[in-house]
This record gives sequence, structure tokens and C-alpha cells, in this order.
Amino acid sequence: MINLPSTTQFGKVVPKEKFYTKLSVSSAIKGMFVRYVEKIIWQNKLTADTMGVEKGENVVEIDVLEIVLKQRECPRELLDFIDKNLHHHNVFVLTYDGKSTLAVNFKEKSDDQNLARFFRTSWIDDAESLFNITGNNLDAVYESIIRSADAENIVAPPDSELVNPNDSDVIPGSTGNLEKVSIKDQIAQVKQNEKNKAQIEKLEKKLANEKQFNRQLEIRAEIKKLENCK
Repeated sequence: MINLPSTTQFGKVVPKEKFYTKLSVSSAIKGMFVRYVEKIIWQNKLTADTMGVEKGENVVEIDVLEIVLKQRECPRELLDFIDKNLHHHNVFVLTYDGKSTLAVNFKEKSDDQNLARFFRTSWIDDAESLFNITGNNLDAVYESIIRSADAENIVAPPDSELVNPNDSDVIPGSTGNLEKVSIKDQIAQVKQNEKNKAQIEKLEKKLANEKQFNRQLEIRAEIKKLENCK
């Protein structure tokens, strides 16, 4: 059983055929539904009323969908398709052979088609330990779900998400003139760091093959500049 309040239980089966008979869908996506998905169950509906919290600025409802799989894999492309064609903020619990994994695309607004980052846990035996819900409003609840699925530790813990607005460095603790760094901004920074890392790797290969000393100095300067952009 998923470890969410009983007040959020919904338990409605959503026929998978609705996704590829009533929506414009490619043969590849339809094939994924047939090959990978046994059934889809809308297990939980998290709202201000069902959770006993305040409404969020961006999040008004979080829907938890259990996807019972025919095999242990499920293409991200399929989850993205489902996410983009449903309202609200969606969370996926994939289940197969007694094991579960939590997956969620972070999006700021419920109707965002730009899925900023995909988060997913490893497979575990006990679905009751998938969620670690905290927060007194739905925005905070949603962010706690993102952290629950953040197996790569991309998102900082709540108590370290404070920075001095005049300093780009993260400052531990919560005293002084500090502002909260949003998960959106943290994800944007991670993406930029990944982009910089890829560029550095290209430059290092270029440097290894460069014969001209002056050009080597220029490439090293480019690398140093990218390394400092963190």
C-alpha cells in the first residue's frame, strides 16, 4: 500500500485504451501501452482538503497514478506522454512483481508542457516507504515528493535551500538576510552545470590535440572560465 493519508485514496481504474483511442498518438506510443502497461490506477488525489493543508500558489492537485507493468521497464517517453495529457501535477508509482518505484516529472505549473526534470527512485520491495511527505501547503507537499524521488540528490534538502540574494553561494542554516532557492532554479543550475561539464570535456579533448602553445593557453582559459561557473 502506498504510504499516503487514507483521506487521499481514490482508487479509480483508468483504462489505458483511452490514451491511444481518444488522443492523437503515434503507433510507437500505442505500442508502448500495449507492451509495457497492464493497467493504470488513479490511486490518490492530493488536494488542500484531502491533505488538510493550504492551497499552493502553483499546485492545486497532485494525482498519484499507479502503473502496473507487464515487465520491469517502462520508457520515460511513455510517462512523459501520459503526464502531458493529464491535468494537474502527476506522480507515478510503477509496480511490477511485488516491487515499486516512484517517478515524477517536475513542472512548475500543472499545464506545463516543458517537463523540467525527470526524477525516479530505484526499485524497492515496500511501497510504504516511497513517499516522505512534508509541508503545510500543496507547493511544499509537491516539492517533498520531488525529493522523495530524487535518487541522484539533485535537489538540496529544505534546510539548505537558503542563499544570500547578493551571493550565489548556498549558505547553510536559515539565519540572516536569506532567500529560498526554488527547486526550479536548482534544476536550472544543475542543467547548466551539466552543459558546462560536457563543454569542458570537449575542450579537454581539443587541448590534447592542440600543437600551438598560444592556442593551448586560450583553451585552458576557456576551461577555467567554465569551471568557475558553478
